[in-house]
Amino acid sequence: MSKECGIRKIMDIFGGKWKLQILWVICNHEGIRFNQLKREVEGITNVMLVRSLEVLIDYKLIKRVDFQTVPPHVEYSLTSKGRELIPFMKNLDSWGRFNLN
Repeated sequence: MSKECGIRKIMDIFGGKWKLQILWVICNHEGIRFNQLKREVEGITNVMLVRSLEVLIDYKLIKRVDFQTVPPHVEYSLTSKGRELIPFMKNLDSWGRFNLN
C-alpha cells in the first residue's frame, strides 16, 4: 500500500483508542473544558488526554482557546476541518449502534 493512501493517513491519526472518542465528545459541544472532556471520555488518563489533544491540535482538527484568566479557563472545540468529519462520525455512530449489538 502506498504512503499516499488516505486510509493509512487516517489510521495514523485515529488508530489509537482515544482520539476518535475525543473528537466525538467535542463535536457534541460548542466548547468543552478539559475536566468535562475527561469525564465524558470514560477511562482516559490525564496524560493520554493531553497527548491526544496535542495530536488533534497539530492536525488542526480541534483548537484550544485559552481565556487567560485566573483560575485558568481553556476550552477545546472543532475547527472547520474537524467539523468536516461530523457526518462521517455520525454514520459510524449509527452503524455501530445498529450493527454491533
